Amino acid sequence: MASETARKLQIGEELPTFVRHVSEDKMVEFEHVVWNRGSNSHSDPEAAKKDGLARPLASGQNQMAFLHELLEHNFGDNWVYGGSISVRYIHPVYGGDRITPHAVVRAIVGDGARQHVELDVWCENQDGIKTAAGRVTTAGLPSTSCSWLDQTTSEEGTR
Repeated sequence: MASETARKLQIGEELPTFVRHVSEDKMVEFEHVVWNRGSNSHSDPEAAKKDGLARPLASGQNQMAFLHELLEHNFGDNWVYGGSISVRYIHPVYGGDRITPHAVVRAIVGDGARQHVELDVWCENQDGIKTAAGRVTTAGLPSTSCSWLDQTTSEEGTR
């Protein structure tokens, strides 16, 4: 798998980020598409109340998706093919929240073609409260190579 390096990283550098709005409609859709577990505290106000919650809370997988998007944009194939992540969800996310995923370079390990990057990752809500936190190891340096996109467009015949 050829890697096209996008840029050099420095230890302590924060990756460029973005903000994602979490709506209750999207929470319900996410639950249905990803898990399809029926009524639960992530998709139904009554189920949330039965679980002792004031209202439904977003599945942690929403935050994982935002972190994945951040890493995919910055590391391409070197995230998608061989990266690893470990995250804890530490504060609830609700419909209406705005979540920003973050990643800061902890270390650049190895030399030559065998380098990989270790990062601290987290998500914050609109109030600056961390909602998830963890660590990532990529399979290589930042890359603009996104072969899964090439496969998708080739399969669809829209290249």
